[in-house]
Amino acid sequence: MRNGKIAKLSHPVRDELNLRMENSEDGAKLLEWLNAVPQVQMALKASFAGVAISKQNLSEWRRGGFREWQMQQDLISHACQLSECGREMGEVVDPPLLAGDLVAVLAARYAALLNTWDGEAEPKFEEKLRLLRGLAHDIALIQRTIQRATTQKNEFEQQLEDSHQRVLDEVKKKTLAPIWAMLQSKSLAGAFGGGAAGKKMAEFMAAVEHDLPLPTDFQEVQPGQTQSNPVKLQTEV
Repeated sequence: MRNGKIAKLSHPVRDELNLRMENSEDGAKLLEWLNAVPQVQMALKASFAGVAISKQNLSEWRRGGFREWQMQQDLISHACQLSECGREMGEVVDPPLLAGDLVAVLAARYAALLNTWDGEAEPKFEEKLRLLRGLAHDIALIQRTIQRATTQKNEFEQQLEDSHQRVLDEVKKKTLAPIWAMLQSKSLAGAFGGGAAGKKMAEFMAAVEHDLPLPTDFQEVQPGQTQSNPVKLQTEV
């Protein structure tokens, strides 16, 4: 872990510095800009007694931290290219089927070799046979890798679909809850004797059932009184 002046700066500042270095910006201009950034001044004051970043500090960073950043960018770029290439190839061919085609080609090679074999264990024959065995091992490994990748992809897509469905179900539930609560409270009001008291109790129970805010009459606490326990009240009723 680096502990120099530039290494102590925040990620956004270091990233901008690396980009400027990547664009071959002059060192003197870099130092002038860097030492004028308020965040840099605060970091230098906190850890280095306010001593400004020097040309030597910049040179050390160019040989160390900047080179590491360049390698990271290269790795990211290569990974993106491989991913894009894989997607393009997946649009043209089906990887599992491609692995099956490789097996068929290898089987044909085995058949051709055995068709010319006279039954004698010759060095040339054994050399070809070892080559085919090595290819068979590689193809089997490719098949297992493709199978695992396909399984993981399907599981991930299923998780996304399930998550999306849960969100939709939750939205539907919250959207329809007030309607169902209103219908339920109307049907329950008569069971509680009707009138204002029965209507309030029905509204309360419907709100609890559908996870809606409780009616105002049940939420307010009068001075000198404690708020009723909704669960206890529901049980008593």
